Amino acid sequence: MDVRKATAEDLRPLAELWAYAFPGERTVADRMRQLELGYPYGGLDVSWLAESNGRLTGAFRAYRLVQYLSGTPMPMLGLAAVATAPTDRRRGVARALCRQAIRIGRERGDLVSVLYPFRPSFYRALGWGFAGILHAHRFAPGALPDYDEAAHVRPAGADDRAAIAACYARVAADSNGLIERNVPIWSYHFERPGTYAVVYDDGAIRGYALARFARGATPEGGSLRVDELVAESDEAYRGLLGWIAAQRDQVRLVLYDARPDEELDLRLDDPRPPGYRPARNLWYPTAQRLRGPMIRILDVGGALAARTQWGETPGLALTIEIEIDDAEVPENRGPWTVAIEDGGARVHRSRGAGADARLETDAATFAEIYAGALLPSAAARLGRARIDGAAEALDRAVAVRRPFWLLDEF
Repeated sequence: MDVRKATAEDLRPLAELWAYAFPGERTVADRMRQLELGYPYGGLDVSWLAESNGRLTGAFRAYRLVQYLSGTPMPMLGLAAVATAPTDRRRGVARALCRQAIRIGRERGDLVSVLYPFRPSFYRALGWGFAGILHAHRFAPGALPDYDEAAHVRPAGADDRAAIAACYARVAADSNGLIERNVPIWSYHFERPGTYAVVYDDGAIRGYALARFARGATPEGGSLRVDELVAESDEAYRGLLGWIAAQRDQVRLVLYDARPDEELDLRLDDPRPPGYRPARNLWYPTAQRLRGPMIRILDVGGALAARTQWGETPGLALTIEIEIDDAEVPENRGPWTVAIEDGGARVHRSRGAGADARLETDAATFAEIYAGALLPSAAARLGRARIDGAAEALDRAVAVRRPFWLLDEF
C-alpha cells in the first residue's frame, strides 16, 4: 500500500470515498467544494490517500493547527476523516493510515495530535488518550439567576467580529486545549446556519456567546442551543448567563455543554432537566458527562521541553524521570529527566540520578497525564502506570490549572 499527498485529480474520488465512509453528512458535491476551498481547517492541501495497485483504498486529513496546552502554543496535527474503502475494510488500512499520519506529523514538527474517535479503543491502541470532558446540561432558562451584568450584553454585529476573535485569542492563550483560529475558521463559526451572536460589552468586548434558536410545538416551547460561551472575566460570564435567563418567555429548554469547572449545576435553582426521570430512587440527573477528543504526544521530548507551566505549588523543586512504552514511536521512550524549579523545567534524555519520582506508563496514558485529564497517582491506581518515589509531589508537578477544553470539531 502506497500513501501520498492528494492532487487535484483526486478531488472526486476522495469526495466519493468520504461520502461512503460518512454517509448522510454531506453530498459528494459539497465535499468537493470543501476540498477545493479548504474550508474551514484545510482541504486538498492537507489530504492524504492510500493506493493499492492504483486503486484508492483509504484516506485521511492531517490538519496543521496550533493548540494551547497549559498556556503554551504547540504545533498540532488534527487527524480527521480517516476512512477505508468499503471493499478494503478489516485489512489494517486504517491502522496503516494512522501510523503514516504520526510520521507526517513528526516530520513537520508537530508536538501533539488531536482527533475525534470513531472507536476509542482503536485509537488508544495507537497512543491516543481521552482528554476532554463536558457536562451536557439541559435546563429551563428560568433556573438561572437574573444577573445584573446581563445589562451589558447586546447583539453582535459584523463590526464586532474582530473584537470577538481578539477576546477568544486572549482566552485561548491562557487555556488548556483551545486552538488558534484564522479567518476561515471564524467565518465557519459565525456563518453557521441559524447562529445568533451576542457580546458582553462594558466598554470593551470581554465575552461572547454563539447560540441557535429552535422552534417548539408552542410559541413559548422553543429551545436555545449554546454552541460557544467564552468569557475572560467573572462579570462577563455572569452577564452571558443572565442573557440566557432572559430568554425564558420564548424558550422552554436550554442546551449547553459546560466545562466541569463552571459548576453550572450549582448556579441553577433547579438543575434537573425538564421532564426528567429519577436516576436512582430519589436521586435525579443534572447533566450527562461527555467525552470527546483524544490526544497523543507525537514528540515527548519536545512537548516536555515546550511546556511552560509546571506545578501548582509555588517554589516546587522536583526531579522526575519518565519512561514511556510507545510502540509506534520508539524514540519517545526516553527515559526523560525533567528537573522542575520555580515553575520552569529543564529536560534531557537520560537516567535521572537521584530522581525524586519515577513514572512508567504507556503512550495513551501519558497523553492523558500531559493534558491534565488524569493524575499519575490515579493512573497507577487504574493499573496503567507505575510510580516510584514521591507520588503526591509528582501529581502536583504535572497538574494543570484548567481542564482540557476544545470547542472546534474537525
